[in-house]
Amino acid sequence: MILEAFANYLKLSEPQVPATSILARWLWERLSAKPEGTVDRVLHHEISLQKAPHTCKNSLKYQPVKSAESECPTFVFEARSISGQKLLNSLYHYALSWDQQKFTRFVHNLKASDFKM
Repeated sequence: MILEAFANYLKLSEPQVPATSILARWLWERLSAKPEGTVDRVLHHEISLQKAPHTCKNSLKYQPVKSAESECPTFVFEARSISGQKLLNSLYHYALSWDQQKFTRFVHNLKASDFKM
């Protein structure tokens, strides 16, 4: 159910943007708003949205678009439980597989003549 909601969001997103960036934006949009449906309630229960310390490594981060007058903080998504960690890992790996599939399609459509110098 959650992967399906994210997949629908990915289909509507810009193809040149990496899927992990789209995932971070999707999570930020869902977690920064009041939960409306089952997907939102599960995300709010399993994942927290925190301002990122500068030393944070190996975590999914998101920085909203900066405006001219203010500096936006970077946010980190943290699992609240073991099932939340599995959910974050599943979403992250799904995003990576989405990018891999896009690249595979690109390579499949190449011809030998595309490599002439």
